Amino acid sequence: MDQKSVKSAAELESMIIAEMREHPECDSAAVVIRPMGLSWDAVLVGDGPPNVQCKARLAEITSRLRWEFDMAE
Repeated sequence: MDQKSVKSAAELESMIIAEMREHPECDSAAVVIRPMGLSWDAVLVGDGPPNVQCKARLAEITSRLRWEFDMAE
C-alpha cells in the first residue's frame, strides 16, 4: 500500500483555496482545516450562509485530497 504524503493544515488550506478560487462564485471562499479522527476535514468559514456551489466544490476537493494527503500532527 502506498503511503500518503503529509501536509500541514496551512498547506492543505492553501491547496484547497487555490482550487476554489478557480471558480468565480467561490473566489472569496475561506476555508479552515481541522482534524477528524485519523483524517482531516475542511469547512467553509465566513459571514452568512455558505454558497451551495462552493460547499459542493469544497466537498469534492476535500474528498480527493484526503486520498492523497494526511495532515501533519
